[in-house]
Amino acid sequence: MYRSPPLIIAHGGASGLFPDQTAGAYIYAASTSLQNTALSCDVQLTKDGYGICRTGINLGDSTTINATYPQLATELIVNGELIQGFFSVNLTASFVLNNISAVQSNAARTIAFDGMFPVTQPTDMIKFSLNTSLFWINVEYPSFFYQHGLNMTSYIHELISNMPIDFVSSPEVGFLKTLKSSVPKTTNLVLKVGETDKVDPSTNITYGSLLSNLSDIATYASGILVHKEYIWPVDNATLYLEAESTIIREAHKVQLAVYGYGFVNDPMIPIYNYSFDPIREYLQFVPASGSHIDGFLSDFPTTASEAIACFRGATPAVRLAGTKPFIISHNGDSGNYPGCTKLAYDGAVRGGASYIDCPVQMTSDGIAICRESPDLLIGTDVSTHSDFLKRLSLIRQFQAEKGIFSINMTWAEIQTLKATMFSPEEDFNVIRNPAYNNQEGVLQLTDFLNYAKNTSVGILIDIQNGYFLETEVDKNVVGAVLASLNASGLASSDRVMIQSEDSAILSLFRQVTNYTLIYRVVDTDVLVTKTEVSDVKALANFVTLPRALVQVASNGFLVNKTDIVDLFHAQNVSVFVSFLRNEFVALPYDYDSDPTLELDTLLKVYNVDGVITDFPATASYYLSNTCSNMKTQAIGGQQYGIQTVVPGALVTQLALNIQPPPPSQARLNVSNGERNLSLTLNAPSTSPGPNTAPTASPPSPQSEASRSLKLNITLISIIIASIIFHHFK
Repeated sequence: MYRSPPLIIAHGGASGLFPDQTAGAYIYAASTSLQNTALSCDVQLTKDGYGICRTGINLGDSTTINATYPQLATELIVNGELIQGFFSVNLTASFVLNNISAVQSNAARTIAFDGMFPVTQPTDMIKFSLNTSLFWINVEYPSFFYQHGLNMTSYIHELISNMPIDFVSSPEVGFLKTLKSSVPKTTNLVLKVGETDKVDPSTNITYGSLLSNLSDIATYASGILVHKEYIWPVDNATLYLEAESTIIREAHKVQLAVYGYGFVNDPMIPIYNYSFDPIREYLQFVPASGSHIDGFLSDFPTTASEAIACFRGATPAVRLAGTKPFIISHNGDSGNYPGCTKLAYDGAVRGGASYIDCPVQMTSDGIAICRESPDLLIGTDVSTHSDFLKRLSLIRQFQAEKGIFSINMTWAEIQTLKATMFSPEEDFNVIRNPAYNNQEGVLQLTDFLNYAKNTSVGILIDIQNGYFLETEVDKNVVGAVLASLNASGLASSDRVMIQSEDSAILSLFRQVTNYTLIYRVVDTDVLVTKTEVSDVKALANFVTLPRALVQVASNGFLVNKTDIVDLFHAQNVSVFVSFLRNEFVALPYDYDSDPTLELDTLLKVYNVDGVITDFPATASYYLSNTCSNMKTQAIGGQQYGIQTVVPGALVTQLALNIQPPPPSQARLNVSNGERNLSLTLNAPSTSPGPNTAPTASPPSPQSEASRSLKLNITLISIIIASIIFHHFK
């Protein structure tokens, strides 16, 4: 048995979004997955012998019975374990189908659909399948039902006479053997394999022992259903994959198909090889050559279908600077490496970014550095240096919390720090890969530019808090940036873009350079009309908008499509969206915990011109998919295209009681009362050489003034030429 392409098995339908095994879950799965996707039902029997579809023996975990009929709780022994809960063997089918409803059994998922759908029966899958699906019945506890006078074998025989059953799986060998000679050959029997040390209750043999004799399994089953870690084991200490096992090759030798379970888009414990991108996980199990998995049992069958139909065999193309849509890194490949390090920039270039970025911060002695925040508590090990903890202070122009800020430390002091991984979703216990902590130090802007100029990608310099630094801290940010560009040989390069949230900073650059300018909107709750767009247009031809301003969500769901991108496009202002992240907790529920669907919607529905992302490889891979540009891909004779999400559709179609947030009354203030700035040029700063003893004291006022007077002749010439060009063109 060797299935290509692999079968998609919708685990209770689209159970990653809806309560499993309900009308909503089945219809969504059938309508958004590959045509021959199998819908699955975990069948249980009521005390009067009818089948219902519920996951888990305790109905209290997946229905409203716990809240509505708490008095019906009892204790029963299930496979030798005493369990307290609510059991189908104590309830009639009429009671279950008419008095309780399904709820989401995974605490990490939305409860918006709880109580909306009744419990289903196996035959209900036919009407929910849209006539395109196969059917998979899983029988998890046949011995338990036998002990309560309910014959699961007889029930399966009766069910097969009422509907087509393509697969029957069970963790009990004895049950599968009773079916072997009595079910049609078109019904495939599959052994569901538990943990190696767990015992099959029908044989009292561990699953590890059963797997040691695959030839014997082949006498009563056509396949095995194993947890994905049987195929690709995981090192629990590092959360990296170990070497692939031989189970697929060994099973195929005896004509056993291998199906995998445990595939979800929202794991609380990530596997770092996949960069929080579920597409990459599916592709790990279907290599371009050699043996591969025969099927995926997935809570998110839409994503599994995308992976097989649109990404298998796709090759990410090199993205050139200036090619739309732009893929712009956010602190480099900061989803996988500590931000603003060479590791992160290498990852971004390797991953297909068309631009890499340096968010500019300043030291107390006027050195421009690349850091993701002015607060060094974010992304460095500064908190481990007891002497630096005394620098903890509050600068409200930066943030509402106290921090240890780069403007209160010299470059010599910052050189002693090491970069660490920042996890923006840490409050949800979603932690990024710590493997590269403390390996690299902080980069100066000049270091970044010298690195970037030797790549083929574009360069984005993001000047953060520039107006505050120039006017209230007396830091010459613009002069430091220009000096660094000149020192790196990029003073007139068309590869460079300058971004700032301060109009005065952009105005100054506009006066003296020809760089492409980007105005960054920081506030996610502002009103933008044609007037504000015109104000931006006067400064820049590009604007960066926070993703929450482009796609508005309420209670985790998208509500309606905004027109903000259209407003900017109407005045020929290109739009970037920031910041995209792969972690499922960062995504509205509409996207099925799949970052590819968010990319698809932003680029196809909103028509944005570029994305700024912590995971540039995910964006690059999306742009290389074989279903792109609204085309469909033929897979096994089937046509399939990525299912573009329509903002607000789920809320509207299912009449969810979710209201959009009230519209903002505060208009975007582009100038924000900023006065014009004048330019002072600094000589470029360089790191101390290997034999130079760094000093911790900042330069004296006299030496700083002297340094400002030593203007670089080449830079002066370029700036004068630029002014003349703007004046006479």
